Amino acid sequence: MTTFASAFPSPRPAVAVVGAGAMARALGLRLAESGYPVEAVVSRRRGPAEALAGLLGARVASDRLGDVPGVPLAVLAVPDDQIADVAETLVCAPRSWHGAVVLHTSGALTASALEPLRQEGARTLSFHPLQTLTREADAETLSGVTVAVEGEPPGVAAGIELAVGLGMRYLVLAADAKPRYHLAASMASNLVVTLMAMVQEVLASIGVDRREAMSILGPLLQGTLGNLAASSPEDALTGPVARGDLGTLRAHGLALRKDLPHLVPAYAALSVEAVRLAVRAGTLAPDRAEDVLALLERMVTLPLPQGAAPKTPEGPRPPAPSRAGSP
Repeated sequence: MTTFASAFPSPRPAVAVVGAGAMARALGLRLAESGYPVEAVVSRRRGPAEALAGLLGARVASDRLGDVPGVPLAVLAVPDDQIADVAETLVCAPRSWHGAVVLHTSGALTASALEPLRQEGARTLSFHPLQTLTREADAETLSGVTVAVEGEPPGVAAGIELAVGLGMRYLVLAADAKPRYHLAASMASNLVVTLMAMVQEVLASIGVDRREAMSILGPLLQGTLGNLAASSPEDALTGPVARGDLGTLRAHGLALRKDLPHLVPAYAALSVEAVRLAVRAGTLAPDRAEDVLALLERMVTLPLPQGAAPKTPEGPRPPAPSRAGSP
């Protein structure tokens, strides 16, 4: 039987959490519930550090990075643009980093952001839970979630061991894959949210309240997600593009050009991708696909009809330009 040395001195090593935001809270709660004693919470502001420390049962709450104790595991759950500075500062903390595991939770940055700590003997990695989090997140929010692990082999081994200990799945990434990984995550979360805002706007144009729209669409969205989980995008795609229904697509385009012309480019771009998917799935013949693409091109290139000037999307107004200018 093959055995492997643990990355930690004990099955559930003590932890220091740097940060007190949504990720620090969710991961801290997951750690504590999974039996990892959280010894310290350090944040830029003492109040949030004390609040999270109280929630996690940590004995240290501080606004000074020098107070990070000599525990085997340090979790840096801070904004991306702070990670490198935090790593530089932690090197000067009155403790040894040799053999310690230090991770950051950025989805976009690689473990190289922790290079100063690696040079001090720490095993470093990026450890990004693939989940959208709010400040109300609890330990269950990360249950069964996949975490992307990236770094040098010693750091990756520690990340895998930690993910298993937390009851999470793991995906090991190479450093050059991180931008595409984060792109996929952003598209799956942020752009879906943006798409639903567009859908709400279309329904609002026929008098449907935006909040009511989500309750109306809920079963449709759940059904779509269920189909995706059970099969594939190729099998789950339905609708006028998959059928090559030019009449319906033309009606969609005319409705948008008349009442919501600012949404025409987004609708056409997404529909072009739906054409590629439908052809790949075999539900849309290539010659019919050419007809659909030609129609979509006309949607975005033909001049708008008289009286259908583009409308300004609802939302916050952009700030007035600074008198001093900007870089």
